[in-house]
Order: sequence, then structure tokens, then C-alpha cells
Amino acid sequence: MQSIKRFSLLLGVAMSLAACSDVTSSNGNGLSSSALAAAFSTATLGAGSLATSFVGSAAPSAGNGDLWVGGGRNAAFDRGGLMGGGIAEAFVGGVGRGDGHGDEGPFGGGFANCNGTFAASTGRVTCATQTLPNGLTVNRSFAFSDASGNVQQAFDTLTTNAINTQSAVSGTVAYAAGSDSAGQHGGRGGYCDGRGDHGLLLGDTAKIITATTAVASSSNRTVTGLANGSTKRTVNGISSSTESTQGTSSRGAFTATRVAADTTSGLVVPVPTSTSGPTYPTAGTVIRVMKATLTYTGASTASVSRREVVTYDGSATARVVITQNDSTRTCTKPLPRGPLSCS
Repeated sequence: MQSIKRFSLLLGVAMSLAACSDVTSSNGNGLSSSALAAAFSTATLGAGSLATSFVGSAAPSAGNGDLWVGGGRNAAFDRGGLMGGGIAEAFVGGVGRGDGHGDEGPFGGGFANCNGTFAASTGRVTCATQTLPNGLTVNRSFAFSDASGNVQQAFDTLTTNAINTQSAVSGTVAYAAGSDSAGQHGGRGGYCDGRGDHGLLLGDTAKIITATTAVASSSNRTVTGLANGSTKRTVNGISSSTESTQGTSSRGAFTATRVAADTTSGLVVPVPTSTSGPTYPTAGTVIRVMKATLTYTGASTASVSRREVVTYDGSATARVVITQNDSTRTCTKPLPRGPLSCS
């Protein structure tokens, strides 16, 4: 298994940026904090192809409608009140056992469509690179081992105890101004309001004319306790994503950047039985951070940040501490589902 430590520096930088930034709502931009905060509502492009707690579209289905700079159908927090499209079902007890094999259930392998080959030099199965029509490229690899730490060339339903998954999404996606403006779901006030011909920049009053977003994302997750007969799974992982956008708008040329990262530490999930149904995490923490910045040519930069720390203690309620800019609140979240209750 390759260590996730080589990703720690990137996460640390992202978390440091998020912890130290704030909103400058007047800074020559005339932007409100709510305008920039719209960036928190969605996950980064292709997040669904990463091992991450954020909920987003898989890279093959990601399109200009998922661009954070244009709002869109996902531009709202999930019903549970967490950013980045919400928190993935496996983190709240929304995934059952499946057929009982180690590659099913909470934090299963996800390697069914890999079509890769094992290399003894790396101890990993590297999947064929996906180069997608939307401009994104996906690379994945897996490493398998038994309960004694011995490397395996493929997943074994009885003896494989740990899987390390490494994923990366990169490329560029162009904003298509009219893609969602036609029909009953298009235009101002429609299902896709904030997109298409009426695409607004981060909830601002400036209309996007052109935009191109470069994506650079990666994740590294290790799951143990997958062997037949295991009673719990333990998850440790990290992900980091950057979107860099350059474009033109009715207010002028702009650059926008969004950085998102999360780290999962010591997350313990009891393995569901045929009668118990899904189980929620009983220990561990998940730290999720995001920062968005926006600069119009000739104006200073505005920025906003958010940090969510989710802690599990074995009860049916997770503790969630949210820091948005300089404001912190402590919340609880019922497991497996339910809205945040904050003080």
C-alpha cells in the first residue's frame, strides 16, 4: 500500500488558505458575501470520480452546467445543510451491505470497471486512462492486500482485507452560454436559473459571456476490514481539487478559483448484516474545506471560505462544527439522515 502522506502537503495548503481567508465584499468588486458563497453549494467538476466525501457528478457526465461560476440546478446546499453537494451516503450510514462481498457495502472497492493490469514494480493495478469528450481525463489505480499486508494481484472476495484507491481528474471544460436557456427548464426563473443565457457569476449580477475552467483533482483512500467475516471497516483518505476559471462577463474579464479538500481519519463503520441494514460510522472525523476567490480585471480580489469538521462518537448523532469566514457554529446531524441543528 502506498502511503497517503504525499498528499498531505496539498491538503494542508488548502486548509490553511481556507482557515485564514475572509470575504472582502466591497474591495472594488461590489460583491456580496452571498454571491461568493454560492460556490459552496456544489462539488468540483468530476468529484464523483474521486474517493471523497463531497457529492458531485462523475467525470464522464460533467458538463458546463456543473461549472460553479454559472450556478445551475445544483446551486443549493443539500437538505442536510453541508457543502459540496452534501456528504456522501457512506459517511452517514446510507449504504447497506450489498451481497456481502468486500467490494460491496459502505466504502466498497469501486474497481468493477477498471480493466487494468497488475504491475509487480508498483504493486498496483492501473486502469486504462479515460479521455472524455467533455475535456476531462480520469486516471485510477488500486492496490490490494490481505490481513497480513501481503500484496495481491487482484481482489479476492475471501481474503482481500485492504484496498488503496488513487484517482485523478484533470482537463478543461468550456462554458456554453446557451446550453440550458431553451425550453421549460431554461431561462430566468426556470429550473436551471443562473445558467444558460442567464448565467450569472457566483450569484452576482454580472452575466457570463465566455469561460474556461481548468480542473486538477486527486484522491487517495485506504479501506481496511474488507475480508470475509470482518465486523467493521476503517477508512483513511484525502482528496484535493482545484478549479481555475478565466472568462469574460458583462462586468469585464475575470478570473475565479475554487479549492476544495477533505481528509478522513480513523472512520469506523460496522459492517451491516443481512438483518441490521445500513450502519452509520461510530468513530473518526471528516474535515472538509473550500475556498473561492474572484477577481475582475482592474479590481482587487474577493474571497470566501468554509470549513466543516464532522465527528462521530458512536451515537446516532454526528457533531458538526462549521466555520464560514470568521463565524463558527456548532451543530448536530442525525444519522443516517436529517437536517443540521445548530446553536
